[in-house]
Amino acid sequence: MTNKEIDKINNDLVRFSKSEFLKNEINEAFFLWNQNEYFTKVFNEISETDSNYLRFLDWFIYDYTLVSTERTLATMYFEDNSEKVPVSIIDSYRSIFKHERINGKDYKIKDIIKNVEYCISIEDTVPEESILLSLRIINEEKSKNLNCSKIGHIVAYNKEYKEVIYDSLTNIFKKTKNTPDIICKNYFYVIEKDINNMISKVQNKDDLINNKEKVAHKVLNYLSILDKIKEDKKLKLVLEESNKLSIFNYYDELKNEYGSMELYKNRIVFNNFNELTLNDYIIKFKNDISEVVEDDEISEVWLNTKLSFFDNKSPIEAKKYKKYRKKMEEILTDLELIYESKLSEDEPSINPNYIRKRLNLN
Repeated sequence: MTNKEIDKINNDLVRFSKSEFLKNEINEAFFLWNQNEYFTKVFNEISETDSNYLRFLDWFIYDYTLVSTERTLATMYFEDNSEKVPVSIIDSYRSIFKHERINGKDYKIKDIIKNVEYCISIEDTVPEESILLSLRIINEEKSKNLNCSKIGHIVAYNKEYKEVIYDSLTNIFKKTKNTPDIICKNYFYVIEKDINNMISKVQNKDDLINNKEKVAHKVLNYLSILDKIKEDKKLKLVLEESNKLSIFNYYDELKNEYGSMELYKNRIVFNNFNELTLNDYIIKFKNDISEVVEDDEISEVWLNTKLSFFDNKSPIEAKKYKKYRKKMEEILTDLELIYESKLSEDEPSINPNYIRKRLNLN
């Protein structure tokens, strides 16, 4: 099948997943997928620009077994369209791949979970800086030189996250003790979440090392910002997820200055920028962004509030006592889950990364 035909199948399945008869099922699956007891949103409350939107649908369509039918949506779709849909769609799976461009849009990819190599044609733009890709593939034929096709979205990872990704995979292997096939079909959404959390922690450690503030602004004109970033030779794309999230590293060779930008559809986050450089970018994007989105104020209030958890001491006061360390970590774990559940709401909330920084908890 052509890439265009496969894209049509995927688009049909996305529409199918939003059918009225699946409303309760998709919400139950969404709660399970989030692995977060504090996440209370139902799926239709999530914007299509949210970075989790495509991730969840990918899992729900191809890997999740519906309680009502005991089949996946992909299986149901094949049964209704077997004359035009390849049976291999039922066995599609997502994994992490090394990739090497052969020529044009043709690549050789190696599944690092299953240790299998494939040939594939990728129409999407693959960032040159990327070293690993998250792909869902459909096997086209079984031979020594396996051919496959991509279905759904791509996530590209820069080489600086290679170690993080391999560590995440190792942790999953130890926890599940299952075969690579089962891990890809049943646990990839757990792997993906773990990778994203670990990348976030790496970035937060960089924030602590540089001891510079993270500053966020609301995005008014996403495309305009993206165009300006592409023209900036000091910014280098390091991660791109289906145009839902792009991360750019900043480096000024003459000044030996480092920083990074996280660009979402509705916000841009500046990490570790020198104050003068940050002001230059704010001026550069002045017509494309609005007021600063701050979590720091509410986080600072919490840090100075007396809490029963700490015998009527504030977290700032409690950090001086070893006996509160375990309780502090337990509370921070809950705060991380709560913060994660509110990331798409564009509302200030207690930022656990800011809390850790202020309390010197690494």
